[in-house]
Amino acid sequence: MQNFIKNSIQSQKVFYRYFRRKGFRRFLKENVLESEGSNETKAKSIALGIFIGISPFWGLHSFLAISLSVYFKLNKVLTFMASQITFPPLIPFIIFLSVLVGAPFVGGETSFENITFDMEFVKSNLLQYVIGSLILASSAGVFFGILSYLVLRLFSKK
Repeated sequence: MQNFIKNSIQSQKVFYRYFRRKGFRRFLKENVLESEGSNETKAKSIALGIFIGISPFWGLHSFLAISLSVYFKLNKVLTFMASQITFPPLIPFIIFLSVLVGAPFVGGETSFENITFDMEFVKSNLLQYVIGSLILASSAGVFFGILSYLVLRLFSKK
């Protein structure tokens, strides 16, 4: 498990160096707007990346993003880029939302008052988190897929 986390952190470092070197506008222009593929393929790539990024497969996001984008013949760069949604400042919010979304489906508590985040908390809320993260990942993937398709259609060359 430690190697998975180490590889995930290393892949994020490589991505951020690449992204920082190009800059946001150049990266967006070269890798999104001018990349090969239709707007539908690009939107599906982004949706898959968002789904993988929010899913509970910690440590496997980069591997799954590249593997599934190759399998489904999608844009690998866009899928990998979108899967990096779980960078450290957002992880607590994603976990919180996942536990919150999963609560109605397993009958769990959603009160976070006076909670200590220890192994007992993890054991009691693991199923709630997994179900919630899969629901959140699916809905976010669909939402951002549709949103990216509309934005790409708006900015694509006529």
